[in-house]
Amino acid sequence: MSRPPGFDHYADNQLRAILGPTNTGKTHFAIERMLTHRTGMIGLPLRLLAREVYETISSRVGRDAVALVTGEE
Repeated sequence: MSRPPGFDHYADNQLRAILGPTNTGKTHFAIERMLTHRTGMIGLPLRLLAREVYETISSRVGRDAVALVTGEE
């Protein structure tokens, strides 16, 4: 997996906040990183982005393994 500059060498089992400008690969990095673990959770600021990430992840691991919670339920 190719990582954006500055994202190298993150140890497992540590809580991290990835901050940066728009369109720098933060969401992609978070998805790829989460999918290397058995379980995980990503918080997103926009419902549209949450839906897009849900579709991306569920296409890779299956809809039975993914939940989308937006507060509209």
